Amino acid sequence: MIIRKNEYPQYLQLLKKNPEFKDFTSEEFAVIQAKMRVRSYPKGQLLFNQADPRANFYFLAKGLLKTERTDESGNEFFYEFINETKGFPYRGMFHDHDYSYSVTGMTATEIISIPMADFESLLLKNKKMMRNVILEMGQIINENENQLQLMVNSSASSRVRNGLKVLGQSIGKPGADGTRLIPYPITLIELSQISGTTRETASQVVKELVAGGQITYERKYFTLLNN
Repeated sequence: MIIRKNEYPQYLQLLKKNPEFKDFTSEEFAVIQAKMRVRSYPKGQLLFNQADPRANFYFLAKGLLKTERTDESGNEFFYEFINETKGFPYRGMFHDHDYSYSVTGMTATEIISIPMADFESLLLKNKKMMRNVILEMGQIINENENQLQLMVNSSASSRVRNGLKVLGQSIGKPGADGTRLIPYPITLIELSQISGTTRETASQVVKELVAGGQITYERKYFTLLNN
């Protein structure tokens, strides 16, 4: 659903408060406001597919997205989550002509889009913003490397445990009592995909962790407990 333009000022303020956008000038934000579009999408909506033309840069105003990539053999695998108030895709900036992964909504979402050519043109004129982009890309690389280290394990049960740890680190919200709530519903099938194993294995490991007092899993919401 298209968000009406009279609501755009609130979304522009969201961009201005975000570290990824804060160093654009007033004139540059005026360009962004003129070029940007805001839409809401239902859960499960495919935003773009791998190999689609890289037409837009996006900013997730509300919700949660997941990215997936298909290898040369046609096998799909989980890539990463995109959190609320994050921009994407940074991969292929100034170079790629197509998107390198597909993006799907894990929840209902609200997304700001800016034509990629306009966004890259603004970056080229603003050294502070270019530095912000480089820092953000470095952070994404670090997070992906840490995730990969956790998930490279021959034991399927260990991958499920580490998959939950990845979820806690990437999208979990800390509680005052040391717990960490994953504030989005995650099915056992999705957990198995993240962990590179079967639903049955994921289900068994989750049951063991619940019985051991390490997590709770209620109505598809995980809470990692402080142990």
